[in-house]
Amino acid sequence: MATSKKTQTHGDLVEWFTVSYRTIYLAVGGLVLAAGLVYYFVFARAQRAPAETPAPPISVTAARFRSLEGNVRVKPVGQFEWIPADSNMILRKSDLVRTGPGAAAEIAFFDGTVVHVRPDSLITIEETSEDPSTKKRRVAWHISSGEVNFQTVRRNVPGSATEFTTPTVKATAGENTDGGIRVEESGVSDVKVFQGTSQVETKTGERVALGASEALKIDSAGRPSAKQALPGVPVLLAPSHQAEIIYPDPARATTLLIWKPVPGAVSYHVMLDYSAYFNRPLVDRTGVAENQVQLRALDTGKFYWRVAAVDKDRVEGAFSDFSRFTVTRREAGVAAGGPPPPLVIDALDVRTNILQVKGRTEAGASVTVNGQPVDVQEDGTFNEYITLDKPGKQTVIIRSTGLSGGVREEKRSVVVVG
Repeated sequence: MATSKKTQTHGDLVEWFTVSYRTIYLAVGGLVLAAGLVYYFVFARAQRAPAETPAPPISVTAARFRSLEGNVRVKPVGQFEWIPADSNMILRKSDLVRTGPGAAAEIAFFDGTVVHVRPDSLITIEETSEDPSTKKRRVAWHISSGEVNFQTVRRNVPGSATEFTTPTVKATAGENTDGGIRVEESGVSDVKVFQGTSQVETKTGERVALGASEALKIDSAGRPSAKQALPGVPVLLAPSHQAEIIYPDPARATTLLIWKPVPGAVSYHVMLDYSAYFNRPLVDRTGVAENQVQLRALDTGKFYWRVAAVDKDRVEGAFSDFSRFTVTRREAGVAAGGPPPPLVIDALDVRTNILQVKGRTEAGASVTVNGQPVDVQEDGTFNEYITLDKPGKQTVIIRSTGLSGGVREEKRSVVVVG
């Protein structure tokens, strides 16, 4: 509290004040507070202003492994060592993925794109992001060596992109596109589009648009060849999907794989594996001239098989969807009655009253025509001539009985001229 009094000295009036310590402290504190506020608003906020208004960031959304088989390793960005791949691992930009012999990895990106990395391949995750303001998505990967198959989905917004590159190629895949890329040791790149579209730009600057069932080969210098049409996709006939084949002795049995011929195909590529990924095939035959192949002494178990057609220019088309069948052993004393065997009639010709029946079934099966047994060769083929007694239109019944006891019949109408 301050008090005052008046005194008079040598004719002058002097007024004295008494100031308490509390008042002094409050005054000093107010000055300090005011100085602090001035510093904050003038200096501190000026220095922080650029950090408070950054450019909108691009949010990164990771990719993940959907399946792993065999020796698959990853080198995360910023690390020097390869580590074993794990199904819980998150893949980000600049991560490397490498598959060993007989190994494979399936990578699912956040936008629905699926990349299947085949054995002995090396790829880099180049981009997996979404712009938070526009919602545009970008997915990209680089194939240094090996083979990759991919499938894209419908894009969420216009302007989204799915890209892949090789040392000599940069390409953008369209929506709902199914394709494959292979980079050979020589540096040659093959780009195939089985379904959908892709826009390809080579190292030398050429731009090529690929549509469904088209392929492009690019040499090691980046020069493209002419586009090539891919042969059609085979349709698998027998064994049918999820069929069970029962043999008394699988080690002595022959299994016949049959598919529809593809127009323009000169040979076929047949693969059989325990896995639907066909990473370690038990059978990997190229140059198969017929639309069938015989497999001897398959062990018991589940098998997956698929076929691709090859044209006269040695261009291989897309593989068929896989089909699965199971081989089991019929134990002694177990009643017959397994799945029906394959039965394909290649020719059914009548000349006067003589009927020629030519066809195929599984090895070891027995065949009858209108109840008359015919000779079946070791490979399951037969070519028999049957005498038909009565003239006129009639039905011919061809029946095949397999080793498992299953029966398949084909009924055909013929006309006998008397």
